[in-house]
Amino acid sequence: MIDFFNDQKNHNKEFKLSEIDSEVKKTYEKDTGSNEIYTNRTMRHWIKYGDPGLNGILERRKKGTYIFIPGKKFTKKKSPFSDQIKKKVKERDGYKCQWCKKKETTSEILAVDHVIPEDDDGKGVYENGITLCTVCNNRKRNLKTSSFGSNMFKKYLQVSIKNKDVKATKFLKDLLKVYKKHNLS
Repeated sequence: MIDFFNDQKNHNKEFKLSEIDSEVKKTYEKDTGSNEIYTNRTMRHWIKYGDPGLNGILERRKKGTYIFIPGKKFTKKKSPFSDQIKKKVKERDGYKCQWCKKKETTSEILAVDHVIPEDDDGKGVYENGITLCTVCNNRKRNLKTSSFGSNMFKKYLQVSIKNKDVKATKFLKDLLKVYKKHNLS
């Protein structure tokens, strides 16, 4: 992947993730005999943390569109939530993940994340903060709250059906109908 972005013909040019994925997989398959490479996670990592092998930085222009800017130095983005706001959000949320209810411990530090994602102009303010554990935060990614909620309720529905919990199954089916009715799923 580094070779793809360090190639001058790919500098300052916008690419869709699918285009990058296709080109990188072709090269990787030619070099290794396998096309089993996951470009999406690597791209997200490079946007967040950079890579010393890149001769510039990778930026996300809009959902699914990226550009490599050569010569520009990577600077790590600071959390949009101040330490004071993070503390207040965690206090409000009772130092528990708001999805799975896992409590914060010295070995499991909870994160404060956006309810409305930064990509949708969500700000790092108290009202837009939610306390999540690492697992739930990774599940949420950049989904809108409605999409994340819908996905979680679908998983809970599968569990309730498996456990033959008729009451929970009915409730979750009714809830998912509301998501569908409002085009939120």
